Amino acid sequence: MKRILLLTILSLTIQYSFGQACGIYRIKYVGTIKSESAKIEKIKLPTIEFLHGLEDKSLEKKFIEINLTSNKIDTKLASHLTSYLYEKAENLLKFYKTKKESIPINITVTRNGKKEQIQTELTWSNIQISKIDDEKFGNLFELNLNEINIK
Repeated sequence: MKRILLLTILSLTIQYSFGQACGIYRIKYVGTIKSESAKIEKIKLPTIEFLHGLEDKSLEKKFIEINLTSNKIDTKLASHLTSYLYEKAENLLKFYKTKKESIPINITVTRNGKKEQIQTELTWSNIQISKIDDEKFGNLFELNLNEINIK
């Protein structure tokens, strides 16, 4: 019994002493894809881990794939636990700019009955970021990708 009590106290002490995460934040990707000659099927957007500069060889960590029923992008992602607290959209954008020069986007389209992969890079100057107030845990930031034109 003394050992269990000692291990519990030791475990709680370590947990409180070496805690590293302050919280999470969320991002909401919005935008539209415009194409006159192709049907938009899917889009792969960078994960928050990728935007933070974490390099991993697995594609699941770099991109999230979204099936689109229309040409509108509207999806939310939650961050991993982070020791950074982002209260202002400008601070988050400055941080992202230090990690990546642009955002890679992969789009799957169907053209003439064949599926094609289209890769494009969006620069930070073409993306607006704003904070949205909602009642959920963690700050919500909207990344507006605006209109992505596919030829």
